[in-house]
Amino acid sequence: MKILQLLEYSQDLRHSYLDALSKLPWEEFVKERGGTFDSLRNIYLHCLAVLDSWVNHLLKGNPERPKLNYDEYDSMEKIKAYLERVESDTNAYLSRMTPEELSRSFDRTFRDGSVARVTVEDTLVDFFQEETHHRGELIALLWQMNIAPPHMSWSKYLQQ
Repeated sequence: MKILQLLEYSQDLRHSYLDALSKLPWEEFVKERGGTFDSLRNIYLHCLAVLDSWVNHLLKGNPERPKLNYDEYDSMEKIKAYLERVESDTNAYLSRMTPEELSRSFDRTFRDGSVARVTVEDTLVDFFQEETHHRGELIALLWQMNIAPPHMSWSKYLQQ
């Protein structure tokens, strides 16, 4: 169940990045930067929305997946509250994870209408790589701003 450890690592990084992003002036945080979701805020919120949608809705069999209005998150306090709610729900689900649940299969419908048979573990791995891709975007954008990202390698994380 290595995926659970990878998700803990991702959560640790999520907090490190929010701490770093919290130090930016709000105008810099929401400034359009040409990324997949325009601003640092929207990229960060997209990752939380995917976690919420895939883990707290899709994996629990709830077809009503939330839609996020980025502009509603007009303060760091609102972003932190969203983070706390999503992670609390996610962690409650993951804390009860069993090998049987990880291997549970279901049909996943994608945006283009295609359907694939996947497992819970497949979906968790997919989320991990999704967030990693967007974290790379955050890294690049922070570098462009001459700000060192708070990245920590997997190997260093394991030594904590």
